[in-house]
This record gives sequence, structure tokens and C-alpha cells, in this order.
Amino acid sequence: MADNCENPDPSPKVVDRKTVKLSTSNGDFFEVEEAVAMELQTVKSLFEEDGVSYDTVFPLLNVSSSALAKVIQYCRGTVQLSAKLAASDEEGRKEVEKEREAFEAKFVNEEFGDGSPTSNECLKELILAANYLNIKDMLSFLLQAAADRIKNKSVKYVRRFFGVKNDFTPEEEKDLHDKNAWAFENIDADENSDADADENVDAD
Repeated sequence: MADNCENPDPSPKVVDRKTVKLSTSNGDFFEVEEAVAMELQTVKSLFEEDGVSYDTVFPLLNVSSSALAKVIQYCRGTVQLSAKLAASDEEGRKEVEKEREAFEAKFVNEEFGDGSPTSNECLKELILAANYLNIKDMLSFLLQAAADRIKNKSVKYVRRFFGVKNDFTPEEEKDLHDKNAWAFENIDADENSDADADENVDAD
């Protein structure tokens, strides 16, 4: 997917002494704290192979620089929360879980909150990155964010969101609408409802 999201500084501040080097599909290099890099299970599995050292640069050919920067931002937060969780009693763990929910909600709102086509593309790109990097918790909450984004939306909105071509004729679509009228009741008004580009979305 095209790297059309804002690209933060590709050299985040490093606080740990041991770091792991990553390179992206854009050719940018990131030097990341080991604890954070190990949240990326794809990187962790490579790191544990024989002959790998801290000097090894791990190529992430399916991840853009902007997506990786957001992944690192998220994982830094969850590493801190995991440390707090491990040091907490039962009551404290409940508070940390609430803090994590607030952290994830803030992350989604700040990165993708306006629901614009651009923010939707960035959300989908980050879902693909989390899947490729095998970060299960991040993938889970991003998929929920996408589900929330399309909940109670029109067919046209969902097509635009996923880039799905409408291959029904007007007659076929009307027939489906008439037979399943209940499914089209109480649908939220579309953002950018004047954009009917979904009718011509390229399936590729």
C-alpha cells in the first residue's frame, strides 16, 4: 500500500542501551529499544535465529516508514503498561487495564479520528503492518476500530472503505435492496456523501 500517511521522524529517540535496527520499504532505518522491538513477533523470531546480532539490520519490506513509526509509538506505550501491570496487585491491574483502553482509544482518535478517506487508508495500512509484524493485541484493537468505522454505514460507504468495486447492475442492486429492506433501515448518513466514487472503484 502506498505510504500516503504523514511520515514522522524515522529515527525515534532511543532510551535503552541495547537496540535493534529495522529498515522499511521506503529505505529508512529505525533504531529501536530491544524491549519494543520484541513486541514485533516477526522481528523477535528473526532475532532469535543463529548468527543474528545487534548489528543485524532487519528488513521489513512490507512495512512503510510511516506505519512503522506508528507501530513503534504504540508498542512503546504497551511496553510501559505491561511493566505497570506486572508490578500491580489485583486492584492495580484493573486500573492498568482501564489505562490501556484509554491509551488505545486516544491512539485511534489522534491517528484516525476524522474518518476521512486519508485516515481510513492509514488505518488499513496500519492493520496490514500489525498483521505482517504479528502484533496480536495491536491487530485486534485496530480491527475493532475498523469495525466501528463501518458499523451502521451504507453499502456505498463500506465499498469505499475497502475499495470494493460495485459489480451489480442498478436493477440487481434494487432487487437486493427490496428483498432485504430491513438491512438498510436506520443507516447513518455517510461522511463525504457526495463522493460516489465507489461505483467506479478499481477492484485491483
